[in-house]
Amino acid sequence: MADIISNVFNENDEFRALILSDKECAEELQYQEVLAASLEIFHLHMSSTQIEESPESSQGFCDICMETKVTNEMFKLENCSDHSFCTDCLAQYIQSMIQDHIFSVTCPGLKCCATIEPVSCKSIIPENVFEKWEGGLSESALLDCEKFYCPYKDCSELLIYDHDQDIIECVCPVCHRLLCAACGVPWHTGFDCDKFQNDEKNREDDLKVEELASSSKWMKCPHCKHIVQKADGCIHITCRLVNFLFNFYMVVWPVNFFIS
Repeated sequence: MADIISNVFNENDEFRALILSDKECAEELQYQEVLAASLEIFHLHMSSTQIEESPESSQGFCDICMETKVTNEMFKLENCSDHSFCTDCLAQYIQSMIQDHIFSVTCPGLKCCATIEPVSCKSIIPENVFEKWEGGLSESALLDCEKFYCPYKDCSELLIYDHDQDIIECVCPVCHRLLCAACGVPWHTGFDCDKFQNDEKNREDDLKVEELASSSKWMKCPHCKHIVQKADGCIHITCRLVNFLFNFYMVVWPVNFFIS
């Protein structure tokens, strides 16, 4: 009888152990379900946060209209990273500058001197504005260059000298004759520019003296060519430099001789 009861209790213990094992399994499953649900909630929360933050991270602030715009409405300048502008405002700003004949366009940011190049903004402005902008810049560049005319009287083509010291001997593109770009005269063979300009200055000074001598009725000594002046007295003049005697009004004395 005792063995029977013992066997019954042993069977009950095994049954109880089996029941406990199932319970623990249920708790484990429940724990895993709770954990899975928590992870799902976390992922959902992260996704919603990213969705909320995404518009803000893809927005920009325009320094002209002072409004927040989405990225595809903003325009980034190549030469300036400190300021940002929306496409519409920047395009209107550029068109206004070109309309006022201001072709050296700078960043509209406060105290910003960054230059805006026409090519970088070609996509946001009308074609006629772009062409006028580039044309204005070209004309401004020409104004900054030194211009001179071809020295040959039968040509007189307008030329530009960019002060390139390595290239001064050039050919006129119209009459195809040699000229000096530095001096603006026909090419001075055998003379450098400094010597030619000094000689030219001396020639100009001589011409001025000759003009003064003519207006003052001075004469040149026929022998040494120096200019002499007759204040009053006899018409016979003796050059003090070479002691040469000549008739002031006849230019040369009939019988030329030196005063000993």
